[in-house]
Amino acid sequence: MLFVLVIAFYLHLPATSLEEDDLDNTQFLHEIKAIQQAIKSKKAYIKNVLKFISIKEKLAKLIPNHTVIRFTGCYVILTTLLDCISEKTIIYWYILQFLVGTALVTYTIARESKIRAWKIGIFWVICSVFCLPINVLWHWIKVQDPQFALTLSIAHLSTALFVLPLYISIKLVAGTLCIIFYELYNIGLNNLLSNDSLLFLLGFGLIVFNIIIYHKRQITSHKIYNYYFKNQLIREEKKQDETIKPNLNVNAEAIPKNTKKVGSFVEKGMQDATELISYLDNRPFYKQDLQSIINNFVTFTAFLKQRARYLEHILLTPNEIVIDELIAKLEAVLESKASPTPKLAIEIKNNTIPKKITCDMNHMIQSLVPIILRTANLDSSKSERIRIQLYTTQLKYVQNNRRTGTYHSEMNFPAIALVISNATTPLMMLPKVKNHYEDITEGRELKWHSSHTDAERIHIEKRIIERAIRAHYGYLRFPIAKKRAMLMVVPCNVVNVRDAMISNIRPLNAPITQKEIDQSIEVFVKSYNQILEISEARRAVIDEIVLLIRRCYGFQRHTSGQLLYVRSIGIAQLVAEWIRFYPEPIYVTLLYGLVHYADLSLSYIKANYDLNIYSFVESVLAVNDRQSMEPCGLYIKNAFKQVINREQLFILCIKLAERLYDLRHAKSYMYLDELKCMAQETLTIDIELAKKYLNAKIVEALTTAAEQAIEICEENNG
Repeated sequence: MLFVLVIAFYLHLPATSLEEDDLDNTQFLHEIKAIQQAIKSKKAYIKNVLKFISIKEKLAKLIPNHTVIRFTGCYVILTTLLDCISEKTIIYWYILQFLVGTALVTYTIARESKIRAWKIGIFWVICSVFCLPINVLWHWIKVQDPQFALTLSIAHLSTALFVLPLYISIKLVAGTLCIIFYELYNIGLNNLLSNDSLLFLLGFGLIVFNIIIYHKRQITSHKIYNYYFKNQLIREEKKQDETIKPNLNVNAEAIPKNTKKVGSFVEKGMQDATELISYLDNRPFYKQDLQSIINNFVTFTAFLKQRARYLEHILLTPNEIVIDELIAKLEAVLESKASPTPKLAIEIKNNTIPKKITCDMNHMIQSLVPIILRTANLDSSKSERIRIQLYTTQLKYVQNNRRTGTYHSEMNFPAIALVISNATTPLMMLPKVKNHYEDITEGRELKWHSSHTDAERIHIEKRIIERAIRAHYGYLRFPIAKKRAMLMVVPCNVVNVRDAMISNIRPLNAPITQKEIDQSIEVFVKSYNQILEISEARRAVIDEIVLLIRRCYGFQRHTSGQLLYVRSIGIAQLVAEWIRFYPEPIYVTLLYGLVHYADLSLSYIKANYDLNIYSFVESVLAVNDRQSMEPCGLYIKNAFKQVINREQLFILCIKLAERLYDLRHAKSYMYLDELKCMAQETLTIDIELAKKYLNAKIVEALTTAAEQAIEICEENNG
């Protein structure tokens, strides 16, 4: 009875805390599931948004340049008109095609619209697919003349392969070809085999498709390689800077300090910076008066090169340093680069080796580190001994008077030759050091390794070494094999060499009024702004060259009576108008005149600019008569030949721009006989070359200028 009462009492009790906990747990689980569902839906939403953004980016990348869109629109309009003429009827399909083609052409002519890029990409793809593959299918559905339909199909599908990306166009062409083959099968194999023209067209079309696909793949791979190599070069440059600069102070305690020199160097830097700020507040460097440009040329040039931040536009910051300090810092950098570290054995071969040299320490270490590491056998567990022999020699620089073609001057400077080799290399295999060297680079094919896997890295290292020695006006000879020695020659004082290149050029004190100076600067600035507006030239690079022009020309005049610095920028403006997408011809046009008229040494151009620009200037100077201007081998299919021929075409443009500028200023010529010969030479030779290789506008401009010059000669003689 008691047991029954206990059970009844228990059943009438309210819910315990345990049961409440179970209910709370159940509710908590439901909340967790709801949160998980919300997270999943949010993830799905974000995934869809990212997917949509990715699709929009891909659609935006589908937009080609305006030339391709304009070409496609014109092509659609012309083929639609031909369809109407051949069928002698106008139907709504042709009207629709014509409207689409007109819309494409109008888009390229009209101003830039505010429509988003991905929408334009969709519009472009739909228009292209509608006017090309779908148009082909429409012709085959109601085919009457198989030969005409097949010809039009080859043209349309070739255009589709050309204007659309391959991953889209190949699928479209493959699907369209399947339908064409099906329609040809319906026509009948007997009729197809009996019609030779259809088989010929079919085979020709397949060949054209393969050619277009092959060349587009080649172009794409070439672009990818160039992009990769350029990024690799930039990364290597940054890596070199980051690794060398932190290690320059390694073993700093072991290196004696000269606080007085450091203080004077800092004071000089502060003074230069103050002068730069004061000049920048007033006006650009090239607008300064001539004496200010001459006095501050080195400071201005260093500032402009630092602002340019161009890999081939080297900023040289030379300082005096003890050779032992340079070796100590080189060893410190080597310790951080390789393990085991190569041991350096320095051999002084002449008693006249100076204890100190003036050079850019960072650039010198950048060039020496890869040479030593490549000379050493890093695969070995033992550290290699690298022998560095130091000799005294001289560097010779020759300047020619280009205007008269006579010998001008020869400059010799004391230099140090470094022969770098493995300690195990026999002495008989080391190069013999000469009494003097010229600033050239020998051994273009660098063969430190036989495998091709390291070829790109070797090429980057070679560029770094060559640029550093070239910036020091030095001589360099690369080894023909890994076990051979490297020879490099640098001046004992690079500042003396650099200053001598410019200080020997003394602008003549030509008579000129302040009014003419102001007018010439106004014309000069107008051409300068026009060049920067229409070309791809970099402002900082142009500024540095323009400053050099003002420094070297002064107020000297050409035989036409024009100031040389105004004439040079005017010719560069013509070149920029003719060649819009290549900055190098503009740089070369300005530098070529400095060598030809101001006797600037080619060594200065080689040390301060890209090696391609230097060789380009040499090529322009090598053209001595009008007949040698004609480019050769323009239509050879070899890729290397195409690069050479493009440069020859640029040379032709530079020479014709120079002639056109001089003829347009014929009124100020003093020697009329010379002017008449120039004009007749232009009418007989230059115009024929322009007709053959350039456009009609250049031909018309040359013809008009030459005829007007002859009229001026006849009026003055009469």
